[in-house]
Amino acid sequence: MNSLTERSVYIAGVGAEIPPHVVSTAEIEERAGVCERFGFETGWLERVTGVHTRRWADPEVKPSDLAARAGEKALADAGVDPLAIDAVLFCGITQDFIEPATANVVAEAVGARNARVFDIMNACNGLADGVDVADALIRSGKASRVLVTSGERTSVVNNWQARTVEELIHSLAGFMVGDGGGALVLEASDDPGRGFRAREFRSDPTQWRLAIGGRLRPTTEACELCGSVIDARFVADGRRLFQAGFAMMVPTIAAVMERTGWSYEDLDLVFCHEAHKRFVECGFEESRQKIWSTVERFGNTTTFSLPLAMAEAKAAGALVPGVKVLLVAGSSGMSTASMTLVW
Repeated sequence: MNSLTERSVYIAGVGAEIPPHVVSTAEIEERAGVCERFGFETGWLERVTGVHTRRWADPEVKPSDLAARAGEKALADAGVDPLAIDAVLFCGITQDFIEPATANVVAEAVGARNARVFDIMNACNGLADGVDVADALIRSGKASRVLVTSGERTSVVNNWQARTVEELIHSLAGFMVGDGGGALVLEASDDPGRGFRAREFRSDPTQWRLAIGGRLRPTTEACELCGSVIDARFVADGRRLFQAGFAMMVPTIAAVMERTGWSYEDLDLVFCHEAHKRFVECGFEESRQKIWSTVERFGNTTTFSLPLAMAEAKAAGALVPGVKVLLVAGSSGMSTASMTLVW
């Protein structure tokens, strides 16, 4: 093995788990009363978001279930024994419980009994941050193989009873989400021609008010029916979130491309967290044709968007060794991430 500073880290395996239940935007529109209660034209929600369908899991399915199934697929894809995994990370927004870390459940389910386990949470950027942490663990010599996972049941936090048009608009982001799981196996390699090249992470924590889910209420605002002080509903100022996100994302991508020494013409594939279709259409003029897009069919797949797209591309024969890849993610908060790698 090379010295730690020269160690290459690459993605050895990828997996995704998609629930079978398909939910159309027309169904969402009807359930939320978009037309009947608020007077919008039929089909308005799909025209605005570009999302046609998404997948929702059955009520009894937990985030760890989806993450573990994706993790098993990623381990099989990498040809790695679960006992050889040194760390299991869970990076989802939705978790099985507040304590202990959901990574414990995932590690047990996949058979990674020798692994260190912990959760990483950063909204839709959680998996991108998990990849960076896994990369650092491997480069530092603290791990040789890391399983990065995510499982999402974000469909449970929708606000179906908006009282005003303004409240409905702030609930739209939740209507676009889909459930599922994703996983990546990262490991060390002696091949300097493969693996991660450069990364750029930026944050603007002054923008955290633009999107909030699972808000902790003051005790004086506890639910009158159940006494809960947690408001699980997800609300967002979509327009301002979109503007703030792109103000950060464009320079984030430019910085990592410059550091890598690649032009957009050099790229073979772009895997991007897609909040909605307009997000891609407006923000990626130079590389739009190289994005492996899933948003129309699966909606906003939050933290598992990157492994979902990778798994599809690999199954289609498009993601093969030597392909030059750009990874892009952004989340509420605000946080943005961009990484380059050779597959």
